[in-house]
Amino acid sequence: MNTPLRKVNMESYLLAPARYELRSGLEAAAPSCPYGNRYQWIGFDTETSEYVRFTKSVFKKLVSMKNHEPS
Repeated sequence: MNTPLRKVNMESYLLAPARYELRSGLEAAAPSCPYGNRYQWIGFDTETSEYVRFTKSVFKKLVSMKNHEPS
């Protein structure tokens, strides 16, 4: 059984935004969702080196930022 991922809300995220990354769920080390499927995107905490779940508000903010990165 998969260990539940720690959830990061907007309050925690805003305390140290550089600490968190949005990574592809297709990375070899990325965990599967509780139903055994792959996440399309998954959060990563660079300070603790662990995958995390973002609340919807944090996820939307990170996806928006990712879409505005120069190619």
